[in-house]
Amino acid sequence: MRKFTYIDTESAWDEGLHAASQRINSHLQPFHRIASKRIFAAAAFDLSVSADGAISFEGIAHWSADEDCDERRVVRDLFHHLHARTDRVVIGYGSIATDVQLLQLAAQEYSLVLPEHFRAERPRYQGVDSPGRHFDLGLAIKNGSKTWHHLSEVLVRIGLPSFLMAGKKHVRFPHNDEGWGDVRAHVQLDCALLAVAHLAWLRAQGQQGIDSWAAALAVLEWLRRNTTLTGTVQAKLQRTCEGLAGMISDEHAMAA
Repeated sequence: MRKFTYIDTESAWDEGLHAASQRINSHLQPFHRIASKRIFAAAAFDLSVSADGAISFEGIAHWSADEDCDERRVVRDLFHHLHARTDRVVIGYGSIATDVQLLQLAAQEYSLVLPEHFRAERPRYQGVDSPGRHFDLGLAIKNGSKTWHHLSEVLVRIGLPSFLMAGKKHVRFPHNDEGWGDVRAHVQLDCALLAVAHLAWLRAQGQQGIDSWAAALAVLEWLRRNTTLTGTVQAKLQRTCEGLAGMISDEHAMAA
């Protein structure tokens, strides 16, 4: 059984940190340094894949800073979730460049202990599927080349509709309850979309029993039925699931 936890974080520029950076370097480009951002929301999605490709969903958790803008609480709760899951591989997308950097900075600022997955010293013999590791899917797809694909581009190639990813790239810091509801829905959806891409990648790498469309339908249908999302996201998921079901049905009809 291969066990995975998919993570997503959202962050925003901190005016105080940015001002400090500009005092250190007056030539600094506006809002350019990753270290000037703070995490305001995160989510983690747990699932397992058996040797024959059967997918088991264990749950999804999410955390947000809400009105008190408490980055420490968001990061602490995400770490607590991961500390209890050292038997899993943590999956991100572009995470080495952003998510992990911000999590390390937050751990140093708030005297938190990094989950095993993000610590600097790792046994060299461990492979990408070894429990307690972190795996950047975007970096794996890049595979040493200079070409970097956005996750949305990968998902479109798999067969997901572009409307499901509309607005995915830019998430603004919310200022009211409705905005926080949108953010919580966003991070949960992002984790599910990452799972869809990773399952398709596993199949391409030789994992038996996985069909990319069927896996995508299973993940998104589970998310739609087992989480509290906004009406807009629910409607997009329903349209997407209906489309995927139609694609699978048509494929089976052609093969018959």
